[in-house]
Amino acid sequence: WIDLHDVTLADIERCYEIGRLVGDGNFAVVRECHRRDNGQALAVKIVERSKLIGREHMMQNELSLLGSLCHPRIVRLFAHHHTHTHSYLVMELVSGGDLFEAISERGKFSEAEAGLMVSDMSEALNYIHCRSIVHRDLKPENLLVRITAGICRLKLGDFGLAMVVTEPVFTICGTPTYVAPEILCYGVAVDVWALGVILYILLCGFPPFRSRDRDQEELFQLIKQGQLHFLSPYWDPISDDARGLVSALLQPDPTVRLNAQQTLQNPWVTVMASTCSQRALTDKTHRSTAQVTQRNITQPPNPVAASSSYNPTTATAQNQPAETVTSRTFTPPSPNHQHNLDLTLSLLRDWIELFSFIVPDNTADFVCG
Repeated sequence: WIDLHDVTLADIERCYEIGRLVGDGNFAVVRECHRRDNGQALAVKIVERSKLIGREHMMQNELSLLGSLCHPRIVRLFAHHHTHTHSYLVMELVSGGDLFEAISERGKFSEAEAGLMVSDMSEALNYIHCRSIVHRDLKPENLLVRITAGICRLKLGDFGLAMVVTEPVFTICGTPTYVAPEILCYGVAVDVWALGVILYILLCGFPPFRSRDRDQEELFQLIKQGQLHFLSPYWDPISDDARGLVSALLQPDPTVRLNAQQTLQNPWVTVMASTCSQRALTDKTHRSTAQVTQRNITQPPNPVAASSSYNPTTATAQNQPAETVTSRTFTPPSPNHQHNLDLTLSLLRDWIELFSFIVPDNTADFVCG
């Protein structure tokens, strides 16, 4: 089913040293690996081919589409090798886990952090949408996290369900929680709907459409109705601009829904992304200053230096721990909040296991606007 020459595992291991497990899924595991010729750290996605019987197109999609893309917000595919039993996809290593894990740990994010992540996702979507590619499975598990300068940056991965759209599409696939409300056919606008769902979750910690009994049919009815609510007290501290963007992304009518480029240029996104980046830069400067000051304090006394440059007040202030914008800096939740977070994560996991639909869009919006 793959028009490639088979190699042996020994051939692969002559090129790569395969190491620790970094992720797993229904059809594959991901391990860290290193090239033996230059030591470059990479990731290798190992797919058991017998588990893909009837789903061979997913591998073909990943190879043909992901292999043709080159963008800083999309995981790179460098090479692929195939034995009789497994396929090995050698990819860029993104070592910070995925966004679902980050949401599980944090619960929710500040507007600045969420804005930067929306900017990252919009960059990736705009890039593929301009090439008439629809991802069709945008969700936190498929967004990999890299901590850069103390902040979460995202990369889009897993193109198994992606496809080039040149005409209306009727395939039913994807994950219900992130599904758009359109019924008959769809284009790239479904990815923007999923982006809106993710933004809603980032800001408050739970999805915008929820079935009390975890009923898939009821969930789809709620999505189709498109009745969006910003529940109090969870949304009370969130700005009107953030709410406005969520509403524009979760617009049931795909003809008036924002596209990826418009989202990227949204004033709230640009301001929040800039704010988050600036905070990280400031924090990095503070940490560097504190480290230098600490080294000066711990060095043996130097009478000349002490009399001419050392200022105890300044050193003490600089040595205070800086507040950093990282995935691990947040106020510990109260017991009630922790209970709500655990319940939310349980619901999210249940919904994510219900692989069924990506509901399509009834427009011919197949290229970027």
